[in-house]
Amino acid sequence: MSFVELDGRIQRKMRELREKGELSPVNFGFKSWNQYNEGKYLMGSRKCTLLLGGEPNHGKSQVTNEMVMQMIEKHKFKVALFTTESGDVEKVFTQFCGLYQGKPYTKIKPDGSVNSFAMSDDEADEAEYFMRNHLFIFKQDRKDSKYQTLENIYQQLAKMEELMEIKFDSLVIDPIYDVDDFQPKADEVLRVLNRINLEAEENNRFDIIVNHVSETSKTVDQKTGKRRKLLALADEFYGGKNNNRKAMLQILVHRPEPNDGSDGNPVVMENQTNIHILKVKPEGIAKWGVYDIYYDWRSRRYYENYFEDGKDFFRFAECVKFYDRRPNSSDVDVKQIRVTPDQAFQTQLKIEQDDEDDFPF
Repeated sequence: MSFVELDGRIQRKMRELREKGELSPVNFGFKSWNQYNEGKYLMGSRKCTLLLGGEPNHGKSQVTNEMVMQMIEKHKFKVALFTTESGDVEKVFTQFCGLYQGKPYTKIKPDGSVNSFAMSDDEADEAEYFMRNHLFIFKQDRKDSKYQTLENIYQQLAKMEELMEIKFDSLVIDPIYDVDDFQPKADEVLRVLNRINLEAEENNRFDIIVNHVSETSKTVDQKTGKRRKLLALADEFYGGKNNNRKAMLQILVHRPEPNDGSDGNPVVMENQTNIHILKVKPEGIAKWGVYDIYYDWRSRRYYENYFEDGKDFFRFAECVKFYDRRPNSSDVDVKQIRVTPDQAFQTQLKIEQDDEDDFPF
């Protein structure tokens, strides 16, 4: 029957929801994303999908990787990753090993010199073992036009679960527009997103889909003469309005232009990334607003800035292995410090990028 009455079977499921809640939360490790009493929270949920978008070079994939790492670190999730953004499978694994330790995996820098910041052999062994149990990457076959279709991705996912006798907790597709049967037509976007939502619900997963935004309007700053893009709206993702119609939780990743506050506008740090909530479904999964996080160049992870007990805190997510490490800092020989009196006795703490060029990556 297409229509059902409230019978005993339905009632039992309703009572289960009554006792346990309608959501199966997937919390992230940032304290500022879990401030329920203050009306500020952002999380995932099983049987739900996250549609994440943004302009090119605004950090969509980097934010996605941060979420993947936190799901693995905090919840021990098994994550299946389809990505065309990061190169060969081996290279993707080295990147995630680096994210886990907060250090470069490779011993050699791009210029051929020795990387003194690289993780040790023992740390590499530890990271490889950790990733082996939690991260599975889709190996592409660009010669087979049917291999990267959505249908085949789900088929390969089911085969891996059967082979390994596991159950995936999350499927991440980055980006959706590299899935061969995803076309920017209204009916195709509707079909694909309907399928993605259905698969997440039926398999009790929290799935993440990455998209980019379409062309947005531009304005000209009358003072500086610079052209600026307006923030993308929820219906301006690649593929049109059906993205917003069918999305469950929808967010925009945006890197705002740095500002020191001298013009009277809010201070924006050079490494700041803003997460804008564009749609909340199901109810209670997030609170509308903007959530700012900050990029740590040395670990390639994000950290947060929150205010507590009269103090400013700059910290990685609580689930991160190197939680106690100070972001964007390094060991310094105090004998080599040369500062002016103004620099030495400044009263306002700022976290800034080092002037040195000797970055670990």
